[in-house]
Amino acid sequence: MQKIKSLLFNVYFVIVSAGSAILGVLFLFGSRKLAFRPPQAWGALNSWGAKHILGLDYRVLGLENMPKGPCIIASKHQSAWETYSFCNIFPESVFIAKRELLYLPFFNFHFMKTKTIMLNRKLGSHAKADMVRQAKERIADGDRIIIYPEGTRKGFGDAPRYRQGIGAMYTELSVPVVPVALDSGAFWPRRGFEKKSGTITVSILPPIQPGLSHAEFMKTLEERIEGEMKSLRK
Repeated sequence: MQKIKSLLFNVYFVIVSAGSAILGVLFLFGSRKLAFRPPQAWGALNSWGAKHILGLDYRVLGLENMPKGPCIIASKHQSAWETYSFCNIFPESVFIAKRELLYLPFFNFHFMKTKTIMLNRKLGSHAKADMVRQAKERIADGDRIIIYPEGTRKGFGDAPRYRQGIGAMYTELSVPVVPVALDSGAFWPRRGFEKKSGTITVSILPPIQPGLSHAEFMKTLEERIEGEMKSLRK
């Protein structure tokens, strides 16, 4: 039965995603703030579908830990779930995305209007510096930035591998970094088709303030997130 529900949700997800991107173009003629509304609607509709089709809900712990000003949100990444859900959990925040996504019709307009940070991997060793440059511009505008510090999706329970990009951003931007742990991969497998029912937990941890060395920061970030992940696995 859950396989049928997963199939129905996948169809629903594609329709909602395409519809949000196409109809959302109408919002791009207004302010940048208005341009965030289609992604929020996309997230809300998919959350509704997950809850009512799959029986998959979520809860958020630690919202009180979010700083009021610009910050970097450093989250685990296990599935597509957080991609749409974070549009509402962290509204009007800027994602870091692969530059190749600019080739997607309609979606590319949204990326440009909301000033998504596009990671150009063709720049090779200069890609990190370009990402930090864009991030500085977003922080100067007062934005919050969402980054997946492991660089790609990891299965629930996989060994972590934190990359140096987040460390460069912490050092260069001098804003708080908010660690986020979650267990979406336990319900929405990285490679599996079938999605499970249940309740995903998103745990927002106290921010890491500026001032640590690069090595101290990387160690602290991994310890906090992975320590919380152990609690979520129990």
